[in-house]
Amino acid sequence: MSNEITQVKGCEFTTDELQRFHYYYKYDWAAAGLGSAPVSERIQHFVETVDPAINSNRLQEWLRTMGIVDESEKSEQARLYERFEQFDFAAAVGFNQMLANVYATDDVSKHGVGERMDQAKAQYYSDNVEPLVYSEYKEYKEVNAPKPVCPYQDLWDLKGADKESADTDKFANVRTIDIAQLLDPDNMDVLTVGAINRFIDAAKSAYSQKYFAVAVVNSRCNGPEPVFLPALSSSGDCSETLKAAMRLQIELRNLNKTKPLVFFANGVVDTSTLGILMSTVDIVTSEMFCVSIGSVSQSSQKYPLTALYDWAHLSSHQTNVAKGTAEYILCSPDLVLRSAEWSTLGLGIGFVSHRKFASGMEQIILAASCPPPHTRDALRKACAVESVYSGPSKINVWEQEISKYFAPLADGKTVLELADELRAVKAPWADKYVGFASTAESNNVAKARVAGMQRVRGLEYSQALALELSAAIAWAAGTTEASKLFSRNIPSLSDLLSENTRATPEPQGSGALQNEVAGECPFAKMYRKNPDRFKHVNLGSIADHHSLNL
Repeated sequence: MSNEITQVKGCEFTTDELQRFHYYYKYDWAAAGLGSAPVSERIQHFVETVDPAINSNRLQEWLRTMGIVDESEKSEQARLYERFEQFDFAAAVGFNQMLANVYATDDVSKHGVGERMDQAKAQYYSDNVEPLVYSEYKEYKEVNAPKPVCPYQDLWDLKGADKESADTDKFANVRTIDIAQLLDPDNMDVLTVGAINRFIDAAKSAYSQKYFAVAVVNSRCNGPEPVFLPALSSSGDCSETLKAAMRLQIELRNLNKTKPLVFFANGVVDTSTLGILMSTVDIVTSEMFCVSIGSVSQSSQKYPLTALYDWAHLSSHQTNVAKGTAEYILCSPDLVLRSAEWSTLGLGIGFVSHRKFASGMEQIILAASCPPPHTRDALRKACAVESVYSGPSKINVWEQEISKYFAPLADGKTVLELADELRAVKAPWADKYVGFASTAESNNVAKARVAGMQRVRGLEYSQALALELSAAIAWAAGTTEASKLFSRNIPSLSDLLSENTRATPEPQGSGALQNEVAGECPFAKMYRKNPDRFKHVNLGSIADHHSLNL
């Protein structure tokens, strides 16, 4: 049997040599004190102290085929192109003005965007740093590209992989809000009222004209179970926490109307903070993202009524989502939504693997530095370029069952009727699903969620928020019966918040009113600001009036 590697055409090294070279490549040079040493010094150390049997000339030849050469061997042209590739364009003044041309076409292939990005970088570098001809650079890269002599080469050349954290501070035109910096130092596991208020203040600062977009990140998203958005605090007066969370949700939605707002959710999101996350659809996730939304989860039983308006209108806003999907999700006893489901539901715009998340985040934020009016388009195209397939959704496979058993919940069928129907099915999936009715707590969660969605479907957005907040406060106080939670008259949202929503700076030139609520139609706005003016109006007769989506 031949000892030559034949999997890759052009391989001239034996199996034994490749194994030895691979060990050299993976050697811990930092531990040996040679982290920044030249190649020649590393080879000498390796041959003398690690593997004396290795042929240093053959090793050097292999390194050259991999594009790894000693500094002394580099030509002036190679040094020029190396300086070009190491230049920090993200921090370069004025480079973002060239990004519109990069994302101006419908071609969002990684190759197409990459080539246009390189052309823009070469033009900027040549105009502002030192002369460089892009065509000559491209020809040089093609001629000197590493030869495919090892079947493991692609694994070693994962550009951007394993970058521990993104450097978001260098993007001057994007306001980065780091959740980790907002949390209370002595209570990092929950969102307290103080942390939420700091979040609101950070969002308000983003209205400055120097910011073209806003990115929400969490620099503490590390470890085996990273948390992106922790739970709302359940200690003390829960009503104040709920009110603060509602103010934040309104602030973020108003902000998102003036400029792109993107969340980089590389970790767990607690059910209680879903309303905050769903303030935008520009959400980038990784395989670390998940939401334990099942009715038996502790978070669902503490704060079950979050983002009711968004869930209630899920199927009407997303044409590919079957009617009843929201009911299926919110009644499920133990469902965990991950990136695949999130993308399928149309609630996110991209999936980037955890291993490449930091580098992907930097590329997307760089695109978000593109000046208006191209900012949002550039951001979403960059997401498309950096994104990969998130995997199959575990919701799609139940579309037939969702339409048959869960869609009628939107038309008035009760949760008890659903439970009886599922027990009669006598199938493993139905027996498992009906577990939501096995305890009074989870049964109450399912009932409240379904009743809440049925009620808010006929309401304007501001009224839906008021109903959701009043019901959530009542639930936290111990009222868990759906009939009591949603039978009451809808109070004024501003009265519920106990004070006027913290004023949002008016974007210059927009003429926008302060205290606006995203998605609110003019009639609802007038009613909220002066309800006495409409005492003579029969509100029941216009209960089916829907948002104008202005």
